[in-house]
Amino acid sequence: MTDRRRDPAHPPRAVVTVDTGSDPAPDRPTFVLVHGIGVSSRYFERLVPALAEEGRVLAVDLPGFGRAKPERPPHPLGIADFAASVAVVLDRLGIADAVIVGHSMGTQVAVSLAGSRPDLVRAVALLGPVMAPEDRNPLRAGTLLGLDIFREDARGNRIVIGDYLHCGIAWYLATLPAMLEYRIEEEVERIDVPVIVLRGGRDPIARDDWVARLAERTGGAATRIPGVAHLVMHGAPWRTAALIADTARVRP
Repeated sequence: MTDRRRDPAHPPRAVVTVDTGSDPAPDRPTFVLVHGIGVSSRYFERLVPALAEEGRVLAVDLPGFGRAKPERPPHPLGIADFAASVAVVLDRLGIADAVIVGHSMGTQVAVSLAGSRPDLVRAVALLGPVMAPEDRNPLRAGTLLGLDIFREDARGNRIVIGDYLHCGIAWYLATLPAMLEYRIEEEVERIDVPVIVLRGGRDPIARDDWVARLAERTGGAATRIPGVAHLVMHGAPWRTAALIADTARVRP
């Protein structure tokens, strides 16, 4: 399917919100954290220190979200546009061979980046990937997102709800079709790096059957962390970081 409006000569800009700095050990990876629709990199606050024990950590706000809201373009963006915005950041900082950690819609961005710029990516971590084919309509997606609120802790909900209010309904609705149209199960078969597919055991969005199907497309197995919901990296940051780091050590 053709992605939404793109201008390859002038890719949109993502904003770096966290950079733990160059790691002194050259064999340690750089982890790049990519958030989902409506929110920002703020909900990675617990994952950042956990991953920082394994290497350099970079978090970005995608165009139109979080701190990148002032750079919001006048037209909707597609998943490939968001991936290009992350590539611009990595090129500017001279970062290659990164571990791209995507959550929710960020998993789509991670897969798109690995497909379009394999020179930048050594591994991909898909946390709470979206969307299962049966969920790809606005009403169903909204219902599942709403259900997840009742399964998250108070801190996670404050961050997410605050970010949604900051984002605004107009940009959320402008971005939603791109998320619902993206066929991650097809695109993930085109990338040639280690992939981990991870979900929280109480996640109503990335459910067991969908995550298992997606993991099978990567040639691997799905991983499940019990007791946490869609914000798996918020509910179980150290376990999530350990699993991501293990994947980063595998070479294709």
